[in-house]
Amino acid sequence: MLVLLTRVLLWATIGLLVWYILTKIIPQKYLTWFGGVIVLILIIASFADPNDETIGTIWRLISLPLTPLGATLILLGSAISEGVKKVKGQQVAAALAILLITSLPIFSRYIVNRSETEVQQAFTNRAAQCADVCPAGVQGEGARIDRTGAIVIFGDDAGDSNDTVAFQSATDQAYNSILVPRLIYGAQLYNQARLAGADPYVIVTADPGGDSEASRIKRQNLTTVLVNNGVPAANIKFESTGLNVHGTAGRVDRFLQDQQILAAQDNRNEQTDRRIMLVAPAMTMTRSALTFENMGMEVIAKPTDFYSVNRWSGNDTFSRLPDIIPNVDALQLTSRYWDEVLTSTYYFLRGWLPNFDFGWDSNIEL
Repeated sequence: MLVLLTRVLLWATIGLLVWYILTKIIPQKYLTWFGGVIVLILIIASFADPNDETIGTIWRLISLPLTPLGATLILLGSAISEGVKKVKGQQVAAALAILLITSLPIFSRYIVNRSETEVQQAFTNRAAQCADVCPAGVQGEGARIDRTGAIVIFGDDAGDSNDTVAFQSATDQAYNSILVPRLIYGAQLYNQARLAGADPYVIVTADPGGDSEASRIKRQNLTTVLVNNGVPAANIKFESTGLNVHGTAGRVDRFLQDQQILAAQDNRNEQTDRRIMLVAPAMTMTRSALTFENMGMEVIAKPTDFYSVNRWSGNDTFSRLPDIIPNVDALQLTSRYWDEVLTSTYYFLRGWLPNFDFGWDSNIEL
């Protein structure tokens, strides 16, 4: 009941925020155009994908004012709404303040550090607790890797990102430089599980989709990375869900039930069920793990891509000067953090998370 009440109050807050923006910030003469654009976007979105993605598109539109870029654009637009000769100085100052603060490396790493520190601390605590009491088949961190049924590696694409590196193959394909290390790490986890007596599937969500020649080449090259690091080709499965955690969880659940690795949700047992290893960025790991757990799957979290690492070797003031100089990387990191906060809120409102506390859940295995 408390969770339901929280969800209702949160929806009411969002509604009040949208109402305030529409009635107080956006001039009345622009509301007709704004409403027309909204309707057009919703129509296009409903035809493009009549399923959950339509709601996701609406949510991204509603949450735009809560992002650093969205808030800055809205404030600047409102400041010049009466013409460039009647600029509203307070709103311009507010926009510049938001842009400045969110572009500071010291601010971006501070807000990201909390979520990632919880994951790191959980690893430390689990290792200390498990040092002398973990049973056979349990890894040093305390996770039941001997019962691993699948290793899920999250990736947003198979090589179409701007962050790419050349892949040494006959086709010289460009690969996402973030995805390949995750694949190698996933292969290492497979080998560890194999030594412990398990034979899990390795599921990669970066399938480009389609049957075109380019898609087949990308899929084959991703397979090559895993096979070269010890994963049998028969154990590799691709999904095209990318970073869509809820969509991935649903497909993984159905696949493992079809393979009789997991029982139906009503017949599962926490102690004996197969575990699902998740290889995902640390910033998104809490949402990812809780989404899988909310569907009745037991998760072993294996986070990657930690951003809050201290990059300075010295303690002098000069070496820390870049920390207070705004840059685009810090703005991107801050935006990524807020996007995760808003996405977690969206997941809670959809009922995909068990509660509104997005902190690390100590029941999740590591």
